[in-house]
Amino acid sequence: MTDLVFRNDRLISGPIERPTRSPGVFETVRAYAGVPFRLDRHLSRLRRGCAVLDLPVPDPDRVAAAITMVLDANRLAETDARVRVTVTNDTADGPMLLVAAVPYRPPVGPITLHVASIRRDPTSPTTGIKSTDLTVSEEARSEAIRAGADDALLLTAEGFVSEASYASVFWVAGGVVFTPDERCGLLPGVTREAVLEVAAANSIPSTLVSADVATILQADEVFITNSLIEVLPVSAVDTRHFSAPGPITDTIRAGYRDLVRRTVAGS
Repeated sequence: MTDLVFRNDRLISGPIERPTRSPGVFETVRAYAGVPFRLDRHLSRLRRGCAVLDLPVPDPDRVAAAITMVLDANRLAETDARVRVTVTNDTADGPMLLVAAVPYRPPVGPITLHVASIRRDPTSPTTGIKSTDLTVSEEARSEAIRAGADDALLLTAEGFVSEASYASVFWVAGGVVFTPDERCGLLPGVTREAVLEVAAANSIPSTLVSADVATILQADEVFITNSLIEVLPVSAVDTRHFSAPGPITDTIRAGYRDLVRRTVAGS
């Protein structure tokens, strides 16, 4: 797909997702009517990723200005959009900041998950950052699709629940919201953080845990989250079916959307 993207210091016509074999980090942000939601959190994580991979750290104001430029140039300032910010050290062109945006319409759900045979490695140096090396996520999702599911549920080598291929995972049991802690090799999601805030604001207890897959299979509700899909209910993990959406998932989803509305209105 070709459109106007920001590359280093100017707009150019080019591929929205520029393939690269060079080490890099990226962030995917959802923009609502031209307002990127919680951009500061995304850019903070991007900077941490740059530090891990020894990449040049972009100035946050420069990135924010580039996002506005790309949204305006592609006539996306009045609609929902998926924004991707990528920093790489391309072997041919040197350090590169790439900002791209396309219209976005989220999936309705619910979705199904398949427990993947591929494992997350909590000891990997890229754990906790959004590396452009997506091999594990892509292979896990491909395995899930071959199994007839929509997405993959990844475990650690020790068998602890980690995350979906590109999303944080939550489950509800006995009125409590659970999500894996960061020792389980997951990406500390911006939406994950917001969901925990929404739960607290609605007096729903939540806790971070290291739990095996049997625990999630005993849950009452399951949902996944990321900046694009927001809060998406899960109707099955392999052969185990769940209420989707369950009542707490519905409350969390409504609270998250209200948080977005208030944030965008206040921008």
